[in-house]
Amino acid sequence: MAEEEVASDDWEIEKTEDSPEDEAEPSLEYEIMNFPADITLGGYVEYDDKEQLEVPPFQRMYVWDRVKASKLVESFLLGLPVPGTFLYKRKNSSSYLIIDGQQRIKSVIRYIRGTFDEKVFRLKNVDPRYENKTFSELSEDDQFRLTGSVLRATIIQQINPLDDTSIYHVFERLNTGGVNLNPMEVRQCVSYGPFIEGLKQINEVDSWRKIIGKPMLDKRLRDVELVLRCLALSETGEEYEKPMKGFLNQYAEEMRNKQDEIEGMVDNFTQTCDQILEALGEKPFHLRGRLNYGALDSVFSTLLKFEQPDDFAERFQNLLEDDDYQESITYNTSDESVVSVRLQKAQEVLLG
Repeated sequence: MAEEEVASDDWEIEKTEDSPEDEAEPSLEYEIMNFPADITLGGYVEYDDKEQLEVPPFQRMYVWDRVKASKLVESFLLGLPVPGTFLYKRKNSSSYLIIDGQQRIKSVIRYIRGTFDEKVFRLKNVDPRYENKTFSELSEDDQFRLTGSVLRATIIQQINPLDDTSIYHVFERLNTGGVNLNPMEVRQCVSYGPFIEGLKQINEVDSWRKIIGKPMLDKRLRDVELVLRCLALSETGEEYEKPMKGFLNQYAEEMRNKQDEIEGMVDNFTQTCDQILEALGEKPFHLRGRLNYGALDSVFSTLLKFEQPDDFAERFQNLLEDDDYQESITYNTSDESVVSVRLQKAQEVLLG
């Protein structure tokens, strides 16, 4: 499926379904150390040369054009103030994750290195003194002024609890784009690795697209989150605790670099999709016209672990007619007790 083929229509779900991004935040308490660091532009280039800056191109891609990047460089040359950056220091790592300021950092690095989109980076629409000049064509004084200019960073490191869970909340709150990132967009950045790539691979499976009734990829990654939800409940549903967003965050982080498990996960999910599509046809979880997350996650979490019975279609209809199951996919669907009921009911009726 072509990467640019993304859906722009509304992502409709059963109205009674609780969306992870609409849930109230759990009670949070962190001990976080943060301190300012006066990093020169030359210093950022050195960090980048040593691969000590983690820039997630898969999510917050570089989007500035040459004029905007040139204006930033001009600001430093003229001595104008520029907003600082936020860098997150993971434990046991010598690198920093850029959680705010990627466009600024990459712009100055590109200019000092001399290329912009594989072309020579010449300043555009700036003060006549600098117009059309590359870094190497600046005077020695201007080169020194630029590389020595400070782009202050706030360094953040979580002290307690002994993990990096706060990075999700820091990134989410520092996002300065026109549209706030939703949980899966943040999750993709924070927990990026082989597991996230595996989720995206599954999301392009043709039978999965037909089951959820969306031929094109969703540009806000809500379909990817559905894949994650099915996998998380299948593997650790008995440990589920509200909110759903936190539960999915934790599972994604735990699975982030488990390269050895990814291929089997993709194959199993794909096979399950093919079997469900063959038995139930397209859009089987669209109840009352809209996709019902609860029905989908409970059936997938069961079939990802157990073999599909020969009379699956009949059992599925019996499941939908079960009063307790209907309630569990309609009301308070992210509550621990409700999730437990629908997972148990799905196994009980589908597997018998």
